[in-house]
Amino acid sequence: MLQRRYLVALGLIILSLLLYFAMPAGPSLTLKMFATRIFSPVLRLGTALRASWDGARHELQSRGVMLEENRQLREKLALQMQEGLRAQELEDENRRLREMVGFRKASPTRLCAARVIGRDTSSWWKTVFIDAGSDQGVQPNRAVITPAGLVGKTVSATRTSACVLLIVDPNCKVAALVENTRDPGIVEGAFTGLGGDAVCRLDFINRDAKIAGGSTVITSGLGGVFPKGIRVGSLEQAPVSESGLYKSARVRPSADMERLEEVFVILN
Repeated sequence: MLQRRYLVALGLIILSLLLYFAMPAGPSLTLKMFATRIFSPVLRLGTALRASWDGARHELQSRGVMLEENRQLREKLALQMQEGLRAQELEDENRRLREMVGFRKASPTRLCAARVIGRDTSSWWKTVFIDAGSDQGVQPNRAVITPAGLVGKTVSATRTSACVLLIVDPNCKVAALVENTRDPGIVEGAFTGLGGDAVCRLDFINRDAKIAGGSTVITSGLGGVFPKGIRVGSLEQAPVSESGLYKSARVRPSADMERLEEVFVILN
């Protein structure tokens, strides 16, 4: 609509100029004055429309520049955040690997380092998969540990991977003893399902044993799978149940079963 009005005004101006040059000097001066009075509002309107159009175009161009700058800033910020997260992840991984290197050097046993590469979604707290197998000397029934403590044992192995049964699984049983009192027992998983605590239970404690919450539980070395002296966890509280000649207590594993990333397999 505005463009049409602008064209009409321009046409009238051109027509006035043609009449002005075609007429003698006297009448042309009178016509010029008349045309000025008649078309001055139109001319002012055309000038205002042109100025408004130029202003709107300039504003749109400015907004376009601002939007492009905002987009570039958002992309730059997102890239910086990603780089920051990658740097933090690398720092955390380097810290864990330094701890593992120190632990491996201090260990009297031969260890194979491995990464956790998967979990069985149907048994999240029961098994994990690692990226070391028979090519690295990993066989079934090998203890799996971290610098924090016992994780579980291997139950199967391929050339390049292995399946690890965690100590919080009821099917994993570990001969153990209370470190300060030397009272023996059997650690087995006490996990009750999704939503429950990933804990263990120390069973077959002698009824007369004097043990207290917070006591450290370690492997006893009996059974041939788990070497003696590996930290299993700590008693959450004094024995809570008794049955005949024995009693039981809950054990909180030393290794964080939820955040397993790198582990060691004991080869000998």
